Amino acid sequence: MSPFVIGQEYERSRLLEFIGSRQAQSGVLWGREEPGCLICTSGGRGGKKAGYSDERLSDGTWWYFGQGRTGDQSLSNAANSKLSSGKFSVLLFTTREPTAREVADRGTYGKLFTYCGQFNVSGFDQFVPSNGNRQGDKLLRFRLLPIGDERYNYYSEQSDLDIESSSDLREMQYRLTSLVSSKSEPRMSLTEYRSRSAAVHLYASLRSNGQCEACGSLAPFSRPDGRSFLEVHHLTRLADDGPDLPSNVAALCPNCHRRVHYSVDRKEFGRKLQDAIALKESIIAGWEKLINK
Repeated sequence: MSPFVIGQEYERSRLLEFIGSRQAQSGVLWGREEPGCLICTSGGRGGKKAGYSDERLSDGTWWYFGQGRTGDQSLSNAANSKLSSGKFSVLLFTTREPTAREVADRGTYGKLFTYCGQFNVSGFDQFVPSNGNRQGDKLLRFRLLPIGDERYNYYSEQSDLDIESSSDLREMQYRLTSLVSSKSEPRMSLTEYRSRSAAVHLYASLRSNGQCEACGSLAPFSRPDGRSFLEVHHLTRLADDGPDLPSNVAALCPNCHRRVHYSVDRKEFGRKLQDAIALKESIIAGWEKLINK
């Protein structure tokens, strides 16, 4: 969830206000107000003339080029380091120059930014342009995977990870955590991402046992497969998909899900929710020790 509407244009000042930043020209913005989020802007006058450009692919993913205007791009660059870490959600905007009439109406030559949606960084590779003024430079190219698609925004109806006992839930926790920690390939396909995301969402719904993990209320209704309907929230990012770890997800009723994003007390509410999930996860992790005693 974010306050921006896909397809709508915004001025840079609105982006800076949201993120809590005073960055002047950078294409990647971050700030104190949304510490788990990056705003990435794509386009402008320079890209294609330099021999490369950001690109939306047919499956909805993007190639987004790193920061660094001359020479080889490096992960020591602050923006590139954040993008490669996998710890941030990305709000992506395309950029365009205003028309003469818009400049007259607005009183500024400032660029306009169109919101494209929320993304996660699945990995990166190196790209060397064969023409343009960046020809021969080693550039970083990040793969952005879209999130918020209803096909995997909630939990999957079918999975081989169903549980019947507390030991099964502990096994599921272990398998999912191990899957993430052992993922050494720097790039993940959209199919892999969706599959893992669905499995983690299913885990959260099963752990909740049909009750909102924030307020304790029963789910508002049941799904066609009989499971209780709760929305899955990721704890450590602005966007509703973050690190695919059992410890980073909570199954929430629609009211609490919106409260954690939009309410006046959302930061305090979010901290309490994190503590509650951490306690649940420690209890589940401890079941194995109790069973084996």
